[in-house]
Amino acid sequence: MLAFSVSAFGVNPLISGESGRLLAELVRTSLEYDLYNARCRGNAASTKINDSNRVFVSKYSITVNQVINLYIGNNVFAVRSKIEQDFLQTISLMGGCKLAKNKGLQKDLDQNYRRLFEQVSNLP
Repeated sequence: MLAFSVSAFGVNPLISGESGRLLAELVRTSLEYDLYNARCRGNAASTKINDSNRVFVSKYSITVNQVINLYIGNNVFAVRSKIEQDFLQTISLMGGCKLAKNKGLQKDLDQNYRRLFEQVSNLP
């Protein structure tokens, strides 16, 4: 997992450290859920990351990429690539898409995404 850090751009003063951690976790989970859907379900639409982006823009006037820069790492492309590589390795280690689904990966992704999305949506 990637370590969370604050970039040289500074932190949005409206977002506490704990809230920033939740935003970063939602980004990671959204990307993983979309990767799962693309890889294992043939649905290449990035709906979870787009929904997360919508919440970030409406609540804090920041984008997913800005959350990555502020709370995960300074290089959006590298962070996204690392999350994708790690997640696809997880699927592979589980024995592929079918076995990953049988082991509850889709359910876990859905529950984590919904929990984090609700928490972020309810932040002040």
